[in-house]
Order: sequence, then C-alpha cells, then structure tokens
Amino acid sequence: MTYQIVLDSASDILASELDNDLCQVKIAPLVIKIGHADFVDDENLDPKKLLEEMSLSKEKQTTSCPSPDTFINLFKEADYTFCITISQKLSGTYNAALLARDIVKNDGYNVEVFDSKAVAGVERLMALDILKYLKEGLSFADIVAKIKETKYELLFVLSSFDNLVKNGRMNKFTGIVASLFSIRPLFCACDGEITLVKKIRTITKALDSLVDEMPNLKATFSDVVITYCDNYDIANNLALKIKNKYKDVNVTLSPTRGLTTFYANKGGIIVSFR
Repeated sequence: MTYQIVLDSASDILASELDNDLCQVKIAPLVIKIGHADFVDDENLDPKKLLEEMSLSKEKQTTSCPSPDTFINLFKEADYTFCITISQKLSGTYNAALLARDIVKNDGYNVEVFDSKAVAGVERLMALDILKYLKEGLSFADIVAKIKETKYELLFVLSSFDNLVKNGRMNKFTGIVASLFSIRPLFCACDGEITLVKKIRTITKALDSLVDEMPNLKATFSDVVITYCDNYDIANNLALKIKNKYKDVNVTLSPTRGLTTFYANKGGIIVSFR
C-alpha cells in the first residue's frame, strides 16, 4: 500500500520541506493572474518578483484554483491519499478536489479531502499531524478521524486588503475602512470565513493583541506556524514574543509562496496553531 499527502499551494509548502520515508508529498498549484500574465504557484515562482508585478500592474489581478483533472492525476499516484485544501469559502479548490475524489474512487483509489477552513500554516500543521500518525502506524481511517477531531486556528494581521476586497474574499466596507484610517485589524479564520476580531491602530499593538488572543481560542498552541510576507524581522520578533509568553511552544517561520503573497501582500502576518 502506498500513501501520499496532496496539498494545494495555499499551504506555502514546497514538497521537499516534508520529505520523508512514509509517504510522498505533492503540491497542486493555484495560478495568480495579473492582466494577461499567469504566475503558476509552484517551486519556480519567485514571491518577491510576484510582489513587484502586483505593485507595478494596473490591470486586473485574480487567482484560479487547480482543475479537477489536476487532482485526478495526483490521486492516481497512490493507493491512499490525504488531500488538504484552502477553505472552501475562499476558493473553489476544495470542490475541485471533491469532484476528483468521486471520480477516482470508482477505480479503487482511497481519497479523503480535508477542508482546512483556513490557509497557510493550518495546512502545514495538518500535514505534519498526518505524518506523525503514519509514523505511529495508525490506519487510514483512524488518521482521518484524528484530523477531523483536531481544532486548528488561524489569526492574521495585514497591511493591505486590496486583493482580498477586489476578489470578494473580504467585506468591502471592512477593507476600505481599514485602509482609509490606517487601522490594523486582527482577523481570524472562523469556520473558514474571514472574521474581524479587533480593530487596532498600529501593527505593533495588533501583533501584541494577536499573542494575547491565542488562549481565547481554546487551543494548546504547542506548535505554531508564523507565515510572513517579505517581513522576516517582524515575524521573528513575533516568534520571540510567543515563546516568551507561552513556554514549551515550537514556532516555525514560513515565508509566503504565491497565493498567500497575493492575498496577504507585503507585510502580512498569519499565525496558525492547533
């Protein structure tokens, strides 16, 4: 029996990062469209170059999810597949994966598609949990049950809301108010949707509030992933704050890839934890 984990590129993971002897790890890339140019969100994409193109272009900027055919081809590469996608309320990726699952199951392939109800670090944590359970020798069904019963959380602070608003991922009024009044709101991914937690004036206070808010989500946060967009120093300082406040926590710093760069934009910080 062969196993694999399939994630979409909204996970900000390169397959090589999760290289292991238990199963293969595959990434289904989304595509960022700037005018007539397509940027495939794979290992060849340069996020800094993407930021430059986004800043310079006055043309329409959108994204598109992987096709069902992409997932069909990936699902047929192992007997058992754990597929993790960006929240279905933010993208059509989950539905494309479900359609592919229903097609390949007739050929004897076993696929479970998980809606992460988030993005970025949550997908990474789910994949790491799957690898841990595989190492422990759990069955496919038992691993699926374990992942479904685990609660994953995500909090984030952004400097720009343009692409979220323009592409219908965020309430237009919230985005405009935040931009006009230089507010740095703290948001969470609540049941897969972007939800405002607090309105805060500065990035420093917003990140301090993020750290304080973590226990309110009733998570253990033994493992935390900080995803950052072209602002390593701020992300590293945030990691130190989390480690100082909550002992014995493991913090991973993860730069954004293409899709998350597009929506988080320069200066964005996303914190994911169990």
